[in-house]
Amino acid sequence: MDPITRTCSLALAFALLTGGAAEAKRATMSPSQSLLAAYARARLAGSDGELGQAAKSYSEVLAARPDDASVAARAYRQALTAGDFPLALKAASALDKAGALPADGQLLFLSRALKAKDWKAANAAVDLLAKDGSFDFVVPVLRAWVAQASKQGDAFAILDAPTGSALTSALGSEQRALMLIAAGRLDEATTVAQAQALASGGGSGALKLMVAARLQADGRKDAALSLLRGDDPVIVAARELVEGGKPLRAGSADAAGGVSALFVRVGEAIQADPRSPVALTLARLATYLDPGNDGATLMLARLLANVGQPERALDLAGKVPSVSPYAGMAVDTRVAILTELDRRDEALALAKGKSESAAATLADLVRTGDLLVALDRHAEAARMYDRAIALAERTPEMADRLWSLWMLKGGAHERAGDWAAAKPALEKAVALSPLQPVALNYLGYAQLERRENVKSAMALIERASQLKPDDPAITDSLGWAHYLIGDVSRAIPALERAVQAQPSDPTINEHLGDAYWAAGRKYEARYAWRAAALFADTADVEARVRAKLDQGLTPALAAR
Repeated sequence: MDPITRTCSLALAFALLTGGAAEAKRATMSPSQSLLAAYARARLAGSDGELGQAAKSYSEVLAARPDDASVAARAYRQALTAGDFPLALKAASALDKAGALPADGQLLFLSRALKAKDWKAANAAVDLLAKDGSFDFVVPVLRAWVAQASKQGDAFAILDAPTGSALTSALGSEQRALMLIAAGRLDEATTVAQAQALASGGGSGALKLMVAARLQADGRKDAALSLLRGDDPVIVAARELVEGGKPLRAGSADAAGGVSALFVRVGEAIQADPRSPVALTLARLATYLDPGNDGATLMLARLLANVGQPERALDLAGKVPSVSPYAGMAVDTRVAILTELDRRDEALALAKGKSESAAATLADLVRTGDLLVALDRHAEAARMYDRAIALAERTPEMADRLWSLWMLKGGAHERAGDWAAAKPALEKAVALSPLQPVALNYLGYAQLERRENVKSAMALIERASQLKPDDPAITDSLGWAHYLIGDVSRAIPALERAVQAQPSDPTINEHLGDAYWAAGRKYEARYAWRAAALFADTADVEARVRAKLDQGLTPALAAR
């Protein structure tokens, strides 16, 4: 164990860090005591989320103990979280010298080399990444970018070389269009991007933005618009910018911009685990390589919020310019962080500021409606969804969104207790899109709960289940519908399937428990109720389920 770590105690750190006496004493400390104080400050500041102070103190300690790998490792992660690249590079160099550099450290060295256009160092970093193996799936793409930027080798031959990795091929296929742009071959880049857009999943939105931005800059507005198809909010915003003759901000088209986009794609897959430091590293490097990559900025903001840095995240998301196609997503991110911090008045003020503007978009209106629903202000939400419907009805391109807006409106009325207004809105949603399982399920289940039109309500839920048989929420509705009409023998298998698909859902577990109890399977009922209590997301649900565990099922304790 490191001697500083071994001797540093919380009491000592407190004594060193608090009070004027400590400040006066620091002047008479020995070098080892001063070093200990700096390390204590770094550890405590890091624990308190004071990233700037932590990075400064780690820099002090690392300067005095450049060969201490344990200090360097802490400094490295702290610096990347704080965005202190000089310290991150210093710590990475110390770790590299000690043979303890994490795999993403080579990505940092590569990023520095790309920024400096140091192609020898860039190739060396890629070689070490290949040797390590942790990021071998991106190595061919990185080699191609270095070859393209340095004009030392055939980038496209590198991309075309067989690798045996489907992931490498997919990433290479996306990056090809960006390399073609960097090579000045816009027509070929457009063809590649169009093929990607027609493929399963629609391709990368960031890729479409970057190619469309170059087409727009080249005066080819129609070609840019043909690429910006789909209802993804970022793509919709980009389309509106191009249609309005406003320049499309989409990041850099050189090697640094391409690798930035690559890091975002990989980071998006990794960030599913919020504890992974690698996703945050990739996001930091993406913004370092290309400060104009607004998608990277927002990914970094979300990850910073996940690691206890909400104020930094709010500040970062607030820097995305209003002329960016990511501007709406930036507001979404800030609203979500403020809501998570329970600063709901600020969140609502931010959302309303956008939705009450004369230039309010459909996304602005829906965002405010959704937030009002979350705040249990359902009647206001319904009025906001009404405005969204009116806007969508005036815009032919939004016709395919109307069913979902009517469903949102109906849901808001239903939660507000106004079933008379909710039912026709939900019926309108189904009429507009009769093959949408979620709309069928909502209308059917809401009627069944009220024992209205039981036969036709069951038919709606059964149709939803046929259209989406693997959806656990719809399967739960089907099982609960059978239970409500007294067909417990058909209810239980459906509810069991739903629980198997989503074992941590409190509602499904409670439904299954009630059905087991009705069938006389009381031991299994209590087991299901215990699971519901364990995963309960509200105090009311937990209290009701625990009462059933004590008393058994009564009409007053039936699941909702």
